[in-house]
Amino acid sequence: MLAERILRLKGELRKKKKKALFITDITNIRYLTGFTGSHAYLLVSDKGDVLFTDFRYKEQSARDVSVCRCEIINKDITGVLGKYAKGIGIRALSVQDTITYRQYKALSKHFELTTLSETVEGLRAIKDASEVELIKQAIQRAEDALAAIKGYIKAGVTERAISLRLEDALRKCGVDKLPFYPIVASGRNSALPHIKPTEKKLEKGDLVVIDWGGESGGYFSDMTRTFLVKGPDVEKKVEKKKEIYDVVLRANTSAIEGARAGLTGTETDAIARKVIKDAGFGQYFGHGTGHGVGLEVHERPRISLKAPKTIVADGMVFTVEPAIYIPDLGGVRIEDMVVVSGGRAQRITTLPRSLEIV
Repeated sequence: MLAERILRLKGELRKKKKKALFITDITNIRYLTGFTGSHAYLLVSDKGDVLFTDFRYKEQSARDVSVCRCEIINKDITGVLGKYAKGIGIRALSVQDTITYRQYKALSKHFELTTLSETVEGLRAIKDASEVELIKQAIQRAEDALAAIKGYIKAGVTERAISLRLEDALRKCGVDKLPFYPIVASGRNSALPHIKPTEKKLEKGDLVVIDWGGESGGYFSDMTRTFLVKGPDVEKKVEKKKEIYDVVLRANTSAIEGARAGLTGTETDAIARKVIKDAGFGQYFGHGTGHGVGLEVHERPRISLKAPKTIVADGMVFTVEPAIYIPDLGGVRIEDMVVVSGGRAQRITTLPRSLEIV
């Protein structure tokens, strides 16, 4: 499986007429080699593949990596790489365009450099069966964690207390690394998409947006549900909140049902956006409809107004998260995850999407 990923990368390099790629992004290195440490470099070339790391990861690299050689170094990578590459006849080297300027400048003393953009990230956008299974496990852990603390979501409890309890439940469900700290936003705060949990207490009639995710084997999940706190109150405009929830739910459903292989990211985004715009709330939906999820919680593909070059394809896993945020009233976001299979999007999150009153 890992060897196949490196072969696919080499195929992409041949298409671009490149013979060697130096990779510094640790997530890309994990994807290609299985290395789970936090510090390494990877050289992929038609003359051999080598992972460079330091003494701290000597045993770990030997345990994790079987698809290429591992070299333990105690000097700056630039000089080591220059000497190694010279020995096997590599003069021209491609680097990812995310490399630091300092590294680029240092490497330019040894190589004729060219940059490549998102070559490995493009491979990562198409998930294999094992990756999809890990993502489904990450979803299950996240859903189990929310179920464990749902009874705690009620008037009088602070956003921060709910977030901390959810974080604890995630770890008890087997999550080793949080994709992000759970977002809990209530009342007026729910109209702020990425606000951090505060000491605000949930009040009757509040909308409560909870955005959280799980993890399994290094792969993440990401989902959002919006609740309504018990206690109808005319001043809280509960009926208006139920209306915007219904619009967001229709946008979510329409986008999942309409997403298919061959559409661009922009066209997929437009399915959800049209529902919200036609309902008169277009100005209150300002972010993209979705994003890829895998070894990172935000990765390719992009499903947004700014993704006309993204082409939806089988194997892609991404979120569908339309929303409406109205200042002083509150916000609603419903986020599910889908995998594209057989040309159509299939929802892999399983929690109910109808409005729950807590």
